[in-house]
Amino acid sequence: MLVSSGAPREKITPVSSRLHIVEWGLTLALVALFTWHAFLPAWRNLNSDFPNYYLAGSLFRRGVSLERIYEWTWFQRQNDTLGARQGLVGFAPNPPVCALPIAPLTVFSPLTAKQIWLLLTLGFLGVALLIVKRMTLLRWPWLILIAFSCIGPLHSNFLLGQYYVLLLLLICAGYYSSVVGKQFLSGAFLGTAAALKLFPAPFLLFFLWKRNWSAVTGFLCASVVVTAASVATLGWAVHFVFLSEILPQVSRGDWLAPYDLWRNSFTTLLSHLFLHEPQLNPSPFISSAALYVLAMSATTTLLLFGFVLASNPEERTGSALEWAAIVSLCLLLSTTTGSYHPTLLIFAAWVGIDAFWRKQKTTLAVGLFAAYFVACAPVPAIVSTHFPLRLAAIMVFYALLLYEIRRQSRRGFSRNIVFASAATLLVVVVLNSSVIRLRSEDFSRRISVGSGVRTSNPVVVAGQLAITDMQKSKYAAITVLGNDARRIAVEGDVLSLAGAAKSDSLYLEVAGPAAGILRVPIASSIESANPLREGHDPAQSPDGKWLAFLRDTRGMPEVWLADTTFRASPRLLLSAGYHPLEVTVSSEGDVVVAVGPASSPHFVIVKHNDGALQPMRIAGATRYPALSPDGGRLAFSRRQRGSWHLFVRDLKSGGEQQLTHAACNAISPSWENENNLLYATDCGRGVGLTAIARGTVP
Repeated sequence: MLVSSGAPREKITPVSSRLHIVEWGLTLALVALFTWHAFLPAWRNLNSDFPNYYLAGSLFRRGVSLERIYEWTWFQRQNDTLGARQGLVGFAPNPPVCALPIAPLTVFSPLTAKQIWLLLTLGFLGVALLIVKRMTLLRWPWLILIAFSCIGPLHSNFLLGQYYVLLLLLICAGYYSSVVGKQFLSGAFLGTAAALKLFPAPFLLFFLWKRNWSAVTGFLCASVVVTAASVATLGWAVHFVFLSEILPQVSRGDWLAPYDLWRNSFTTLLSHLFLHEPQLNPSPFISSAALYVLAMSATTTLLLFGFVLASNPEERTGSALEWAAIVSLCLLLSTTTGSYHPTLLIFAAWVGIDAFWRKQKTTLAVGLFAAYFVACAPVPAIVSTHFPLRLAAIMVFYALLLYEIRRQSRRGFSRNIVFASAATLLVVVVLNSSVIRLRSEDFSRRISVGSGVRTSNPVVVAGQLAITDMQKSKYAAITVLGNDARRIAVEGDVLSLAGAAKSDSLYLEVAGPAAGILRVPIASSIESANPLREGHDPAQSPDGKWLAFLRDTRGMPEVWLADTTFRASPRLLLSAGYHPLEVTVSSEGDVVVAVGPASSPHFVIVKHNDGALQPMRIAGATRYPALSPDGGRLAFSRRQRGSWHLFVRDLKSGGEQQLTHAACNAISPSWENENNLLYATDCGRGVGLTAIARGTVP
């Protein structure tokens, strides 16, 4: 039997037949619970998140560019066209490479592909068990019992078709390689895991702290190779969007439910306590951005330097307890902790309990298992909504490991480490302060409409505000007049709207196998069986006479123009070769188009009379154009340092005004009148999960 370096070879203590029966009885009960509660339901149902990976992989296999997979409505449109699943989809915050492992399975139907993935995931778990059995003295029933005691996360991983059992296997393989002296290979396994999900990235800090240069080299080489392979296959554009737009916001916790305690991260806990957001967190304990910055910075520094102060940098490969502690640290530092993330605690529990058992520290072994069990147990909603129990249990788990690591290393306090921790705290305070600065600049402008998860596409039609609203299982269109909100009754997802103050009709894009545009008299409803025009992303001129829209040909959008009497057939204005993204149309029928790629978009104008195309010399990456009612000004969004900021440009003088400045996104503007703009903003929310705001143009 292979055991970890420096550990004595010990005999397995014999157990009585009665205890043996109890061990296997508990183990089989947990396996049966997993089979009945997780595996069989996962086998029969798609659920989320597997369809997100499947859809991205399917688009890649069909030759569709993935540069827009992080745009909620674009991704939903592709889902509704291909029929990957019923309900909502979204790819953020996953790295683009997550599309690749599932891509070969997309030759099968979504459910069959998931069933194959579930069998592969069972195989990953089995191989992880075999690897750890070679490195520990734990008997088979205990190894299996520990694994399946991770009830909530493991079940969630299978139900949702997630990647975390694969990450568990890679961590086990990395540890095994380190134990047998193959440090480069150890780093390579962890680098592969980090490239796939970013989550194990703190292992690089661990290797650096240990001065394990072979592992550092392996980590970096594997990360570069995997990322290069992803760029070579998926293209640079989608990676640029991920690195510049998605990662910065997600890394500070702006993602799904950023204030909800059931997310079990320090970021959500401290956001819940100290950060105000009009809809998602209207009543924090103390509304203070300064307290949030200080608390978040101190927490991050203490978590990192708790490990540094406890561990011994001279032990190059790291002990079993240190490896277990680093996995715990990955969880505690994560800003986007999901229900399946603690699946990785299985590894930490295996090697941590084994290390305590070897030293005959029964109390610590039992305490570690108890903390692990609580961290992985299903938590009633009444508890999870009021207290982050899982986070507290993982913190206890981490503290127990650090206590024993510190006791074994017997290291004194180093002045250099104290100085380094103070410097780190200062740097983290500066970084946190910079990203949170101005986050509330548009809170006073917010319009509270819709479900509060994602509202977008604001337009004014006949004195009413119309928006798209992400609801539990679909996107809907809502009109608001005063305090009266009404959902427009159509089947399918309403992904975009068009309208004008002088129009009495609202134009809805209803997604499906072929996206269609419906004209809805604002005082009535219409069935979606007979779309007015095939197309999507409509825009209506301020006088209500023209409708510009996109229509896909062989999966690529083209720009079309129609008059709203529809007496003449729509006219093609711009071919798919220009990669059009969004349009706006003037009262003269001239169309301003944002053309791609999405990584570096810009504006062109297409004249109605002769179809002449003219570039608009507006600097930077620009999208989401909206012409003012008089046609003299253009509202749009410009990307600066990874965020989309709202601008208004005078088309005659070329003068510009910047209306938003925070490190978040203000997109999809529309003119309420000559003086006011409506737009969608995700400041203080999840990336792309916008609310509606009203801004005055000076």
